[in-house]
Amino acid sequence: MNELDPLDRADLVACLELGKAFTAEFESERLLRTVLERVSALLPAQNWSLLFVDQATGELTFEVCVGLDPGVLCNLRLGKSEGIAGQTALRQAPMVVADVADSPHFSAKVDKLSGLTTRSVVSLPLVFGGRTVGVLEVINPRSLEPRTLALLAAAADYLAIAVENTQRYRRLEDLAHRDPLTGLFNTRHLYQDLETLAQASADSGKPFSLVFLDLDHFKRVVDTHGHLNGSQALREVAQVLRQCLAEPAYGVSYGGDEFVAVLPGVDKPGALAKAEEIRARLADTVYLVDRGLQVKVTASLGVAAFPVDAASPRGLLALADEAMFWVKGRGKNAVHSLGSAL
Repeated sequence: MNELDPLDRADLVACLELGKAFTAEFESERLLRTVLERVSALLPAQNWSLLFVDQATGELTFEVCVGLDPGVLCNLRLGKSEGIAGQTALRQAPMVVADVADSPHFSAKVDKLSGLTTRSVVSLPLVFGGRTVGVLEVINPRSLEPRTLALLAAAADYLAIAVENTQRYRRLEDLAHRDPLTGLFNTRHLYQDLETLAQASADSGKPFSLVFLDLDHFKRVVDTHGHLNGSQALREVAQVLRQCLAEPAYGVSYGGDEFVAVLPGVDKPGALAKAEEIRARLADTVYLVDRGLQVKVTASLGVAAFPVDAASPRGLLALADEAMFWVKGRGKNAVHSLGSAL
């Protein structure tokens, strides 16, 4: 590991300019574009990555990768202290590895997934308020000039502030669009996104569908086990719903014990199949086990597809809601669709 040279006056001015550029951005995508431009100019390399630290687990996730297929690493998580990046996060100190063959910490996990051959690494911690919030990792840099490395290390301090700012901004955005109890999206997000989906469907000809579900006799759960256990049961129901939905599909807490599943690109037969999967998973799950209880919950589900069933997003939601109430009046714990025939 190399020592980093001190910076002269001109270098410090350059750092201030980098700091202004980084900390002026609160929106994640614009920040990452700025980082890409500045770091690439400062230290040309085969590729580089910006990793964020999951504060709950200590794991590192790849937020952006330059020079690599982002699809390869989008779901990759590095364990706490894993690899050179993990060690950098743990030590909160820069690591400059001229030859990874000489490093006991190098992990070939990324190379195996991407086909990359890593020879050298510059890894810099992003530390804010004593916490490591991320790691900037430069792979196979064209040079390891100490002055350039020192400049990049100083810039990392500003980048740490920028990362913290964007994550706080993201959390504030989430608060505006997510239900605080379940963590699912809220109705504000639903209504906004339905307009976007309807326009995209009109432009592309691709359908999308909604599943409206209401828990059956949920008031009995609250009356029997109390409001706190009722709230926990709703969280567990939301978790089951999340497990049934793969992006870009998502769940919405519509209010109380009502939920909506939004299924972009899914036609009515696909939506009916997904609704049946959700119904079965909800009915098969035992709730409140961690609280010493064994509660069973079922749901009534209504399905509607755009544009075959309704000409507007609100009409689609109303039709799915109506189909759900049709089930409610005929025995519950089932799936139904109104509107056009299949």
